Amino acid sequence: MDEQVERVLAGCAPGVRELAVAARAVIEEVVPDAVVEVDPAARLIAYTFQPGTYRGVVTAIALHGAYVNLMFGRGVELVAHDDEGLLEGTGRTARHIKVRRVEDVARAGVRRLIAASAALTPRSG
Repeated sequence: MDEQVERVLAGCAPGVRELAVAARAVIEEVVPDAVVEVDPAARLIAYTFQPGTYRGVVTAIALHGAYVNLMFGRGVELVAHDDEGLLEGTGRTARHIKVRRVEDVARAGVRRLIAASAALTPRSG
């Protein structure tokens, strides 16, 4: 595991770490060409096509005390792909999926949303 990722996960509760590791596995399977970027201060593990900018972020894992959120900066554009009603949030553009159990991230709908987000995300600046 990447040293920066390991450092940000080190401070998590074991259950949250397990959720983050499961989410990483799904994201890396669905979007193997995405680059991992870590923001330790924000407790965020992002997957991007344009390192160094939020513009190219496909999805990100936000670490919380008892769960993780899969963040989608272009989440409003994904609503049409959310046939399982997984997306939450009321922001102008972003949405998230709250992951409380490993089974939550293993859902087919999560994979579809990650793939749809990758398809919508620009790969060059």
